[in-house]
Amino acid sequence: MFFSNSYSQRKVNINKMKTTFVLKKNKDEFYQKIISNIYNTFKTDINKQSATSWRKALNDTESLFLNDKKIISGINKSLNIKVDKYLKLQRTTLTVAYSSDENIFSELVNKFFQSTKDETSYAIATNYLLRANYLDRKNKFYVKDLENQFNAWDESSVLKSLHFDLDNSNKFNSLPSLTKLLEHPFQKGKTIIYSFHRKNRNFPGLTIIKKPNGTFVKNKDGTIFSIPQLAISFSNLPGYISNGNTPEGIYSIVGTYISPTKTIGPTPNVLIRSPFEVSPRIFFHKKNKYKKFNKEDYKNLLPKSWQNYFPIYNSFYAGKSGRKLIIMHGSTDDLDYYKQQSYYPMSPTRGCLSAKEIWDEKSGKCLESDQAKLINAFYSTKKLKGFLVVIEIDDKNKPISIEEITKLLSK
Repeated sequence: MFFSNSYSQRKVNINKMKTTFVLKKNKDEFYQKIISNIYNTFKTDINKQSATSWRKALNDTESLFLNDKKIISGINKSLNIKVDKYLKLQRTTLTVAYSSDENIFSELVNKFFQSTKDETSYAIATNYLLRANYLDRKNKFYVKDLENQFNAWDESSVLKSLHFDLDNSNKFNSLPSLTKLLEHPFQKGKTIIYSFHRKNRNFPGLTIIKKPNGTFVKNKDGTIFSIPQLAISFSNLPGYISNGNTPEGIYSIVGTYISPTKTIGPTPNVLIRSPFEVSPRIFFHKKNKYKKFNKEDYKNLLPKSWQNYFPIYNSFYAGKSGRKLIIMHGSTDDLDYYKQQSYYPMSPTRGCLSAKEIWDEKSGKCLESDQAKLINAFYSTKKLKGFLVVIEIDDKNKPISIEEITKLLSK
């Protein structure tokens, strides 16, 4: 990995970006090997030794949106494991069931909902059954069940977040001023990246960058720089679930790097860290009051009008429950697997923020890269440390436009 913590005069030149991974032959071999492994794994028995390979196969099934009879059979087989026997596999299986279909696994998922003692499994099962309208249960039923099943639910990051989602369906009614959020410095002399999204993450959000002097990065024509950005995971589960959608909230920006992961590609990424992922000293850029992570340090980053808005703390609670490795990156994924998705030709992730990239499968060259535009705009701030703010602004079912954000800046 290459880490950069200071301004670089070298801009990313899209004409020089190239990777052999996207060549048709290489790409076909890569995905065929994955698919073959999935089918072969689903033929095996599930036991302590095979649980890890089953998890990998199920994760790959989810990322490629595979949904044929053999896949359904494999998911069913894994859903028939004894409740809480293989917790990691159990969570993965419930996640893939959620991403695969709304109704056909309801009976098996309800088995976990009724019996599991695992908070994460319970949360995934609740989301599945609520979406499937299983037995016509409403939010109030799940709120009451959660409170009865887990006496200390408000001490759990996952259950506290689940409870909020169940009990606050109209959260946007209390959304503080977005203009105040855009005006706020967070920390003096830091770059701030804002990534705005809809509640329905199937619609692309929009990302803009504020320079350390408080002005926003602009295009040559004087308009505010922006790129579309996707914050949806393969599962489309809420952000408090591991590998779910990118949680709302604040992240620390610590530099850029080039990922060794083939499906992310060679375009530099914005390296961000979640709360609890690194030390408070790193996260708060040495401006922390407490030696250990404390909600007060996080709260003090926010404008006063936002300090009591629960969703802005999602990244804090997600980090506390173990979420990490969320970055802002491009993609060399085979976009054919996402042609049926509303956000095509963008690609989902396991919880990161992704930008559109188009690659030539004959030459291996990059034809289009919003990620490169983002990185160059980020470099132009001359300060590669700061904060990322991810926020859902409403529940409209359409992509976010720069005009919506520009209006906020003029208020």
